[in-house]
Amino acid sequence: MPRGNKFACLAYHAIGAHGGRFTLSKRQFHAQLALRGWEAVEIDGFEGLEHKLQSSYFLPPRYVVLTVDDGRESALWTADALAKHNAQATFFFTRDKCLSQPGYIRETDIRELRKRGFSVGTQGTTNRGLTFLSEAQCITELAQSKRWLEDVIGEEVRYMAAPGGFINARVTGWAYECGYTLVGTAKEWLNSPETMLLPHKVNRVYVQRSFSRHTFRRIVQGYPSFYVRRRVRDLSLYIPKQLFRRASTERLPLP
Repeated sequence: MPRGNKFACLAYHAIGAHGGRFTLSKRQFHAQLALRGWEAVEIDGFEGLEHKLQSSYFLPPRYVVLTVDDGRESALWTADALAKHNAQATFFFTRDKCLSQPGYIRETDIRELRKRGFSVGTQGTTNRGLTFLSEAQCITELAQSKRWLEDVIGEEVRYMAAPGGFINARVTGWAYECGYTLVGTAKEWLNSPETMLLPHKVNRVYVQRSFSRHTFRRIVQGYPSFYVRRRVRDLSLYIPKQLFRRASTERLPLP
């Protein structure tokens, strides 16, 4: 089991001029990747993390994992930007959005990302909150999206991220049974390599447009004050978010 300092996992979504709080501008994204000191940080995806967890390798003292959710059309631009900074990442896709919804990349683009060396994973078939589904519905989301992406890239898919960050012990257990090795959450907390026995969850911080460079640096460097404040905030919003997501999920048609 690898040893080393605790590390952050950053979850990006869209890159562009317009969008919600999880949409960063191209300038902002480049500025984050170009922060002073990043040249000494190893920037990895889930695939590199899995390989390190499987070995006796010591994690680098400065180590960060990046993921990109949703499969927006900006994913290919994001991959280009990451490559310029010699950075890796894992891209997550929702099947139904990538099959037909405007604004999302298609299967040929997913294959291109994989060909460039980026690892990929699923985010369900319909993007419904997995914690609100029955066991059968949840397993269907997990299994069908996995088979779809495996058909797209022609190899095993071992990574997933919970849509909306809605995940619990039941969902992670079913994900492991379906063959996922690493499961991305929305728990904004650092990860400790010494406790990550595969399969395992990966805590992730959702990067927001409002984050200053100072805040971003503190996230990467693992300042406890940031993470404690985020956990307190998340706990205070837990019940309202559950009620809102449940109402949204119930309005979606069953697959």
